[in-house]
Amino acid sequence: MLRRCVVLALLAVLTIPFSAALAKDYVVRKIISGDTVQLESGEVVRYIGVATPGLNSKEGGAEFYASQAVRYNKRLVFMKKVRLEFDTKKKDEKGNLLAYVFVKKTFVNADLIRNGYAREDVSGPNIKYRDALLDAQRRAKADDKGIWSEKKEDTEKYYIGNKRTSIFHRPACKMVQAIPEKSKIIFHNRSDAIKIGYVPCKICKP
Repeated sequence: MLRRCVVLALLAVLTIPFSAALAKDYVVRKIISGDTVQLESGEVVRYIGVATPGLNSKEGGAEFYASQAVRYNKRLVFMKKVRLEFDTKKKDEKGNLLAYVFVKKTFVNADLIRNGYAREDVSGPNIKYRDALLDAQRRAKADDKGIWSEKKEDTEKYYIGNKRTSIFHRPACKMVQAIPEKSKIIFHNRSDAIKIGYVPCKICKP
């Protein structure tokens, strides 16, 4: 009977896909930028195929939408278990890991691009998810999301921001009614809101 149980246990192990058997969870302990994080192990991970705006540009200061990208990346992965998937080239010239990052069913690399926090930057041998990342960028551009909204024209005389959520809205947006007066901030154009880290409302799409 014991022998039979051992055999069944071995068969069960052998039926598990090889990649799943080797799967390992990592925990992100630090957000370095919109596309780079540090694990609990101390290893630094750069997202493959993703380029977020820099916090320190050559011209000085942060690039357009840089702070928003960092904040969104933090929301996605900070202190969460992530699964790393590697491609042909596993490390960059600085020794940082290059990976596709997943939090449960969320493909972080594509999510950043799809929501306008990053551009696709597929190059070299790491092209496994090239089509998915390119598609995410096409959709973000079509919707004028994030970094693609920099030159979007103002359609309102002013916009209303929520200091608690760092989101700005059109004056007629239904979400404005729920904002306490002390949490409201008025912007006379979109760029003023975006420059200090506010993001457009997903409902009224200012």
